[in-house]
Amino acid sequence: MATSILFFTFAIEAWEFLIPSFLLPTLMPYFGVSTGIGGFLVSAPYFGALLGAYTFAPLADKIGRKKSIISGLAGYGVANAFAALASPSYWYVFFIARFVSGFFLIMVMVQPFAMLEEFLPVKSRGRITTFLASGWPAGTLLAVAAVYFILPKFSWQGVILISSVIALIYIIPVQFLLNETPYFLVGAGKQREAKETIRKISRGKIQVPEGVTLYTVNVKRGSLKELFRKDLFRYTLLIFGANVAFSLGYWGLFAWLPVILVDRGISFLDTILYIAIGAVAEFPGYLIAAYLEEKKKLGRKWVMAIFLGASGIATFWLAFSYTLTDVMAAIIVLSFFNLGAWGVWDAWQPELYPSNIRGTLMGWVGGAQRISNAIAPSLFGVLVALAIIGFTGIIVIVAVALWITIVFIYGLRETLNVPLDEAVNINSNIGGVQGK
Repeated sequence: MATSILFFTFAIEAWEFLIPSFLLPTLMPYFGVSTGIGGFLVSAPYFGALLGAYTFAPLADKIGRKKSIISGLAGYGVANAFAALASPSYWYVFFIARFVSGFFLIMVMVQPFAMLEEFLPVKSRGRITTFLASGWPAGTLLAVAAVYFILPKFSWQGVILISSVIALIYIIPVQFLLNETPYFLVGAGKQREAKETIRKISRGKIQVPEGVTLYTVNVKRGSLKELFRKDLFRYTLLIFGANVAFSLGYWGLFAWLPVILVDRGISFLDTILYIAIGAVAEFPGYLIAAYLEEKKKLGRKWVMAIFLGASGIATFWLAFSYTLTDVMAAIIVLSFFNLGAWGVWDAWQPELYPSNIRGTLMGWVGGAQRISNAIAPSLFGVLVALAIIGFTGIIVIVAVALWITIVFIYGLRETLNVPLDEAVNINSNIGGVQGK
């Protein structure tokens, strides 16, 4: 049940973040703005998410994963609705509303992975968490469907309002069908609730006796400072660099892909269909990456390096593709490898940190990603508007960023078949059980 709920939570988050990119060819003429301002319209929620990642996301280790996701959905749903009220003369109203919505949406993006891993057994943790990442193409297809079917009838304002309503409605299943994780409950000192949760999620197969005390790594819960402890400092910097580069390698391209395809002579609606086909290609990318990392025991690091390398090659292919056939083939291959690598990465990062700061770590991760999310569309839009580079130049930069990511992940520890809270050599208590 938790896997299903979190899968659709992540799918909704993907829909919400991607909608402005898909609507950009419509938003720019509506507000009468150039590619420079258009880039800022796309980047608005990422600027908000960048702020939220370092101020709001750490609360997940203090109030819980579940409450964090609910707060994110509620805040996003309300703030995003105001974006639909922007008139043609006030593009900054759209920007502000999307900025605030992104502040809340970061919780919906980063916490499902930390939460799911705290429910799963070691032997299938990486594979199932990688499957969770396939909620992204599911959300992509929902966004494509919204643009393709809702936009012609209800305009972009209708698409935005429907996205808000969906986020608010989804609070109901999260509240009533999703349990808080036992790792968080133990860290919060709620032994009885943690034992009851273990009984529920195991369907009664695991009963923790009264005389047994559950415990986790002894770190200050929800503290950003803990990420820079001596034993975590190197990982924290490597993960930051990898996320900035990897996110540039995704958002630097996909934020502008509809405009790039239109620039190459493809109609707007056909462009949306191309993106939908690319999203479908992402599903086998996740599945094969998950199969290779655990079933074939290649591990997180090797699978991610292989997929990142292939993704960079496919990006170069797209840069120099001008026929419709070549463009479509390049998008399919790029989507397969790029998102397959993301699935492994989303599973790998939470495994490297103790449970009591895992939510804080995911905020750090989300913030690093949002730096590229926020800067890349805006910066590239300005560079194109000033004729400093063209769309082909953007794609080349993206390919190089993907290969740079491989350098950063090289220094991280492999976590295949390693229990949570043991993936880093913490010189303190390791999570587990002990008798009273």
